[in-house]
Amino acid sequence: MESYKDYLMIISPPAEVIKQISKYKRASANKIGQFKGMHSTAHISITHQQRCKPFMAEAFMLQMEKRLMSMQPVELHINGFDFFKHGNVGFTIYATVTPSPSNPAWFKLLRKQMGIKLPNFVPHITVAKNIPPSAFKKLWPYFENDKYNAVFKANTLTILHRETFVEGAEWRPFKELYFGNRLMPF
Repeated sequence: MESYKDYLMIISPPAEVIKQISKYKRASANKIGQFKGMHSTAHISITHQQRCKPFMAEAFMLQMEKRLMSMQPVELHINGFDFFKHGNVGFTIYATVTPSPSNPAWFKLLRKQMGIKLPNFVPHITVAKNIPPSAFKKLWPYFENDKYNAVFKANTLTILHRETFVEGAEWRPFKELYFGNRLMPF
């Protein structure tokens, strides 16, 4: 019997964006010390599905793949930084991501095609995740007026997977789903 798996669906930016976000993460660690996710590769998380039976998840992904092929790739823009507040216990600083001005409904359509409901979904690339308020106060002034901008095309949705009940299991590439009218690989 196959064990349960977790699936993480992401959009990966190009190497130059990953490199720049990594620089921001290292600079943040130099100012506030280590934090969760400081070594993670930059990405836009779309959804995280936990404790799935692989045969059911894979059947769902086949259906989703067909729907995503009907969507056109989109140009994404990184426009500076913002943050999430986690009650009184923490903050997450992130690079803001928006679709091209000509297609503001793209992320909404993506969620619809994937069959997920995230009413407060904010596309972003995490820089410093869930840091305490004292660290945020030190770090935010460096990001608040930073005008980092980048543009890239989102052509694929990457699906990562890992074993659910294996301690320390790492995310591994599982499948790439292509946006647009591309032929399916055999």
